[in-house]
Amino acid sequence: MKNSLQKILIGFLALGVYNLLVYMLYVVESNFETGNINNIADAYWYSLVTLTTVGYGDFFPITFWGRLIGILFILGSLGILGYLLTEISVKIKAYLKKRDMGLLGTKMTGHCVIIGWNAFSKQVAEQIIKAKEPVAVVVNREEDLNQIRQLYGNDQCFVLVNEMSDFASLEKANITQSKRVYVNFENDTDTLVFTISLKKQFSDVNCVVAIDNIELKESFNYLGIQYIIPKKEIISKFIASYIFEPNVALMTEDLISTSMGHEDLDICEIRIPADSPLVNKSYLDIFVEQKKENNIVLLGVSRAGILIKNPEAELVLLANDILVFIGNDKSKQLLN
Repeated sequence: MKNSLQKILIGFLALGVYNLLVYMLYVVESNFETGNINNIADAYWYSLVTLTTVGYGDFFPITFWGRLIGILFILGSLGILGYLLTEISVKIKAYLKKRDMGLLGTKMTGHCVIIGWNAFSKQVAEQIIKAKEPVAVVVNREEDLNQIRQLYGNDQCFVLVNEMSDFASLEKANITQSKRVYVNFENDTDTLVFTISLKKQFSDVNCVVAIDNIELKESFNYLGIQYIIPKKEIISKFIASYIFEPNVALMTEDLISTSMGHEDLDICEIRIPADSPLVNKSYLDIFVEQKKENNIVLLGVSRAGILIKNPEAELVLLANDILVFIGNDKSKQLLN
């Protein structure tokens, strides 16, 4: 603010000096019989042509004092040109800096937003990008920005460098149009405090949190966080599964990891549109039909946010139900 005020004052001072010199040029030249600067308009025209370094030569001073003022205009033109080039350079650098830091925003929609960057969120980002899903990462350090830029391209990964306390700026990550928001800090308490403020600012966002302390799960449930992942609990279940059901563990690990090829199997989900031929059909009919035609194995249905695992055969599917199934990229396209 102070710098802006100084620039305004300097600008007014320079404008005043300029007008004074033009008037003085008009006075000393118009009183000379053979002079060609005969009125104030001629004086302004000469000054502008000189200051812009155009130099038509149609008007020029012939008196000593007039030429002295002309020299001041010539020297001033160098200063103005240097000032303009410097300002343009500064503006371009500021624009590029803002763009690199994500301050110009993104038009991504249906993307995943990751807030906070560490080794764990890096693994999450890698899985999302492997699945060819767009992701936006919000960090508060330029060092993280440089690391993410080296790992991922700009097409699928948008990075916003932002103070974590500046929730309004999260709009630049188009957070309200995102599919999911994953909040990840090293400390569970920091994650909880941030999530409380985030839900106050953006009550409709769908949050996912991974926590170490399972006792905090109820606190996150109270905030309306639907997806709360206790890290230790998931790890312990996997280890136990490897001990007494190793083949189940191997299958589970393969299915939940992001597929690398079009033929690799994944657990997938897809929303049923209103015009889909699947609407109003029974679950059993669709199960048999999709297994025969597309080699898809249905696992469950999500309706109004509630996951129905292995539904009854008579369950009738409705528009906007979400089918959960085992399939690959090819079979997923067929189901679409």
